[in-house]
Amino acid sequence: MLRTLASGDSAARYVDVNRRYGALARIGPNHLLTSDAVTTQRILAARSRYTRSAWYDSLRLDPHRSNLVTERDTRKHNVLRHQMSKGYGGKDIEGVEPAVDVRLREWIDIIDRNWVSGPGETKRFDIARSVQFLTTDIISHLCFGKPLGFVKNEKDMHGFLQTLESRLPIIEHFSVLTELSSLLLKVSNIPFLKRMLIPCATDQSGVGRIIGVSRDAVNRRFEKGAVPQNDMLGSFLQHGVDRDQVESEITVSLFAGSDTTATAIRATLLNIITNPPIYAKLQREIDDAIARGAISSTIQSEEAVRELPYLQACIKEGLRVFPPITALRERTTPPEGDTINGFYIPGGVNIGLNMRGVLLDKVFGPDADVFRPERWLDQNIETLKEKERVHELVFGHGFTRCLGIPIATMNLNKVFVELLRRYDVAVLNPSKPWISRCHGIFFQRDFFVRITRRPGALPTADVHQADRSITSGQGE
Repeated sequence: MLRTLASGDSAARYVDVNRRYGALARIGPNHLLTSDAVTTQRILAARSRYTRSAWYDSLRLDPHRSNLVTERDTRKHNVLRHQMSKGYGGKDIEGVEPAVDVRLREWIDIIDRNWVSGPGETKRFDIARSVQFLTTDIISHLCFGKPLGFVKNEKDMHGFLQTLESRLPIIEHFSVLTELSSLLLKVSNIPFLKRMLIPCATDQSGVGRIIGVSRDAVNRRFEKGAVPQNDMLGSFLQHGVDRDQVESEITVSLFAGSDTTATAIRATLLNIITNPPIYAKLQREIDDAIARGAISSTIQSEEAVRELPYLQACIKEGLRVFPPITALRERTTPPEGDTINGFYIPGGVNIGLNMRGVLLDKVFGPDADVFRPERWLDQNIETLKEKERVHELVFGHGFTRCLGIPIATMNLNKVFVELLRRYDVAVLNPSKPWISRCHGIFFQRDFFVRITRRPGALPTADVHQADRSITSGQGE
């Protein structure tokens, strides 16, 4: 297991294991791996007797405090979900879609001014990093009411991304050697060791710096005369998340909400622009919708769903062939054990969920490992429903289903349209289009592309005007 994690290619290796040894395979002394969709649904079902394993302890920012992602007690986890569902879902956030539009227009403006190549020149644009700047600014805007400034400054503010990329490979090893998490819990009770080992809001770098950003935002909400805000942080506080807990939850939101959406955008975009027939078909659908006056600038999410069926197929297929989260998220069998695929499994065994393997299920056909959006345009309603049931697992299931689906989907519905309606995007190195490492989530960089303006693209001045008009309503 440690070798697999250190490889940076764990998702592909998990798929190989299940293909070689079957849908249920042993990967450690007390660890199994499943790629079976029905088994995964049953394990994650709302009334399942499976529990979260010690794997989750490794993800805690503070070993003494759980958060929505790491809470293993089912009752406590469900209380947190209830308190935070409206914030994550955007229901309590005033002007969610206009806020996303502001951030997206700012990003397009940066591309337009700095990264469009003219005739006879090539500007090497690392769209992998830039996309993550965009998603981080979107989630921070929704959390705090304003962005952290990644897009505007075109840099990793507060060392946020560097922190995530350096810390997660270490955390991965804690998820296997769970005794390390128990040891950290004990030694962090010693004050001088706690200062050395646990991130603190006063730190000038690393996770502590990000916690400090969250704490500053929380503290402002408790100042004398502070007015309640209709953002994610305000929603959490309104629904009873206490001051210390909300600091942890907002920090987790920044990490989790930005990276997974960025991966979905990057992977789907790569598959589109390296498949000429798919690229041409999607761009033609977007152009036709513009010509009919069927979509706005900036496109609204409901327009994308209603008017762009091929876009929806591309998004679904992108999430299927490259799920943003491939961490095992182990569950422990109930005391009485369970029978899986005809095998009796005793109680107390940890079962990892191979999400990439699940999404290669036979229901998707013999070419399941190929990016082919047309599979989602199947006219057989029953077959399509079966595909949908399996695909839904990419966002979790039951009481662990992702609360941020509406906002993530909104981002996906917008970014491809706004990019491809204006620009042609070409990979600069087709033989090695990017560097991608898997550590349960993905770190991607050096996705260099050449951006050129399409005829009839919106001029920058129009983007500026739209940005100003919407921003004036956001209090920025």
